[in-house]
Amino acid sequence: MAVGRSNKHRLYISLLYRPKADNFHWAITLGPRNERPNSKDSVRYDAANTITSAWNGAEPVPWRYRYDPVDPLLDMKLVARILIAKLPSNTSFEDWATTIHQTCRAVPLVQNNSAWTCRIWAIQALCALRALGGAFSTIPDVQDGNTDEAEIMAFAQVARARLLASEVKAGDIHAIALLDMRRQWRDSVFRRPTPSEFKAEKAS
Repeated sequence: MAVGRSNKHRLYISLLYRPKADNFHWAITLGPRNERPNSKDSVRYDAANTITSAWNGAEPVPWRYRYDPVDPLLDMKLVARILIAKLPSNTSFEDWATTIHQTCRAVPLVQNNSAWTCRIWAIQALCALRALGGAFSTIPDVQDGNTDEAEIMAFAQVARARLLASEVKAGDIHAIALLDMRRQWRDSVFRRPTPSEFKAEKAS
């Protein structure tokens, strides 16, 4: 690591492609600053209702919480990422992953309600993480139907159109659409960084 440069971990909202749907699968992903090929060094947190061997077929597929290592470089469904926090590297990646896991797994799963989705779970998980304060305080206040959510959806729609038009190669992490929505850059209650501060932050 270069002298004077930190190696902050990244926290994202990940938007994943869903065939035959006009929306996206929402997840929260913790990753290192430098993602390595062929290495599951990121962790994804989400709620899913995919069919498993435990499903009896008589009731709606139940929602379950997932906490899995992933390799975003090989994720062909990844459409866009929203940067929501940079977490200091003086706390280990594993400790951050555990903190996020303990917070996310406490978010309630609502069964037998067609209006409840992975998007609602992710929004509630983001709220719970932001409430931890500290490095998580940059997480935007995404709410169902608010302007932040609308911006995320509009950004992801454009990113998906580019993928479907083959303007971007699926799985090319350097070409995957990335939007920085950290509150410190966006809210008027935060002082805007000077050019030198912005340059230093981009390098971290």
